[in-house]
Amino acid sequence: MDPLTWLLIPLAAAFMASVWSCCTGRRRRTDDWAHVQRYDRMRAALARATAS
Repeated sequence: MDPLTWLLIPLAAAFMASVWSCCTGRRRRTDDWAHVQRYDRMRAALARATAS
């Protein structure tokens, strides 16, 4: 049973690597202007909160 346990380690690593590659290889939305506008709104809100 001990050799089977050692064989399970590389198989588990290969499975985790394939899941990781699927997650990192997916397409992401790139809407930079929306992120900049959201950051500006958050910065303005924090400035109002610290001013009061």
